[in-house]
Amino acid sequence: MKKILAIIALSLVLMPLVAQYALPKPSFSPYSMKKALPNLNMSHSMGFEAGSSSKGEGYYLSRYTNHINYALSPNLGLKLDLNFVNIGGMNTSKSLNFGKDNESMILPDFSLHYQPKENLSFELRVGKVLMQRGYLSSFNDNEIGLP
Repeated sequence: MKKILAIIALSLVLMPLVAQYALPKPSFSPYSMKKALPNLNMSHSMGFEAGSSSKGEGYYLSRYTNHINYALSPNLGLKLDLNFVNIGGMNTSKSLNFGKDNESMILPDFSLHYQPKENLSFELRVGKVLMQRGYLSSFNDNEIGLP
């Protein structure tokens, strides 16, 4: 019990001393982030897609993408796309029934682009594509599409 009273008394004595110091406060303003990282650009996009065949079988797909571009130097750039995807199937032959194959996933897409000269460039790209019911969906260039 004496230890608890000593801790409370010590904290009451030290609290006014600590309150005199200005502790740094984080700023979550996008303008302050732009000053701290001037070569960083971030944007967002959303897409929705659905399709159905004449037999009544269909699919739906929605995605939210966070695009991050960072210029390491004038000739070297880094790009990261984080795709948050939700996909599933449905049957519209008699009534609208959604299947139990609803799935959510994150599909990253990373690229490193180097352009030493105007007519010469190199790009290293790592990413995932989504294969659903024989269709290939790709999230390149902010677009989603089926061939």
